[in-house]
Amino acid sequence: MPTTVATTDSVPRTVLRRVVIASGLGTLLEYFDYASYSYLATTIAMVFFPPEDRAVALMSTFAVFALSFLVRPLGALVWGSLGDKIGRKSILATTIILMSGATFLIGFIPNYATIGVAAPILLLLLRVTQSFSASGEYAGAGTFVAEYAPPAKRGLLTSVVPIAAAAGFLTASLMTTVLYAGTSPEFMQEWGWRIPFLIAGPLGIVGLWLRLRLEDTPQFRRVMELEKKQRELTINQRPAASRWSETRKSLPSMVKALLVMSLNAGAYYLLLSYTPSFLIEEAGMSEATATLVVTIGLVAHIVFIPLAARLSDRIGRKRTLMISSIAFIILSYPIMTLLSFGGIVLASAVLIVSLMFFAMNDAVFPSFFTELFGTRSRYLGFALPFNVGAMLFGGVAPLIGTWLIATTGNPSSPAFFLMGIGVLSLVGLLMSAETARSPLADEQAEVNKPSISSV
Repeated sequence: MPTTVATTDSVPRTVLRRVVIASGLGTLLEYFDYASYSYLATTIAMVFFPPEDRAVALMSTFAVFALSFLVRPLGALVWGSLGDKIGRKSILATTIILMSGATFLIGFIPNYATIGVAAPILLLLLRVTQSFSASGEYAGAGTFVAEYAPPAKRGLLTSVVPIAAAAGFLTASLMTTVLYAGTSPEFMQEWGWRIPFLIAGPLGIVGLWLRLRLEDTPQFRRVMELEKKQRELTINQRPAASRWSETRKSLPSMVKALLVMSLNAGAYYLLLSYTPSFLIEEAGMSEATATLVVTIGLVAHIVFIPLAARLSDRIGRKRTLMISSIAFIILSYPIMTLLSFGGIVLASAVLIVSLMFFAMNDAVFPSFFTELFGTRSRYLGFALPFNVGAMLFGGVAPLIGTWLIATTGNPSSPAFFLMGIGVLSLVGLLMSAETARSPLADEQAEVNKPSISSV
């Protein structure tokens, strides 16, 4: 069986444009929901939990956030396996409608004062449903774009996925800033917090329509055609066993991807989800000011992402990712200390610098992950470490940050978490070979073997 594809350079610009837009919209929706939940955490805590103890209510809110991530590895197995078997397009169409539907229904849950403990139970169930469907979204979108993109621009084009994720955070930040600044606390607790979740319904329908208009990737269609011909020639071949063999061969690459993912997941949810609550609780900022700081940081982050992605196309994925890991190992404690001082100018400047280094991870890992796997195991190979990493390091990041401060009394203590995941990411990179500028392989055997390589 041929092992690489060289036809992506001939994909028309109009098709690439539709691929980028359709892939990005679902990711934007996914992260818009996560960000809205985090930015509204102080209000959601009062809506869904007994309001007598603010700290307990806030930790309970973040606990629901973290618990919903437990299903993500299961979702990755389901959607990743199906995506490698029946196609990327079908799974992306399914996940976006399930994800947007669950998010939409969250906006209709009655509060704790009305239905008691049933309120947080319903919240958790819908968050779990949303998280299960979302577990196939980011990896599927990254795989879809990568399999259309020419090798020389793969980093830049796949960066649309983290750009869309950051845009989801930015949209949520802008909306919550306006809501907090322009409405009363009473309105926010009764109706205001519902607005971002209700928007997910129409967004999901638009995303579904865009995705149904696309064909599956040329690389996936080509591999499926080759498998069909091979089955016709070899009657006794068992494709399922062959596919499992591909998955086994991809396990070392999954381990490396998981280690690299630790920094992305942990830093993403600590810097972008947890920062508003951190600034409110530790720096004494108002809700509107805290979300404004993150809004400013997100605008800068969206600018940094394509620059970092283009850099990785030129100097390589590994070098770019290593710069990010080393920066977080060295700078995390000063970053958290300066953030705790408060002040909109200082906090914004510190967050912008943090996100500049984080963009070197966030912009690059989608192309890096897709290049670690063959076409027949790429969706699962991307999805599983991505979602296990999100569960282990992402969903718990706000909870760990809150717990570290409550335990140590040191507002800079979340830095220890950032430093630890920086080390894990660096270890994964030291185990990896450079992957940039190479055609995507069909089979895992043709992917670069795991090795210790120099920077």
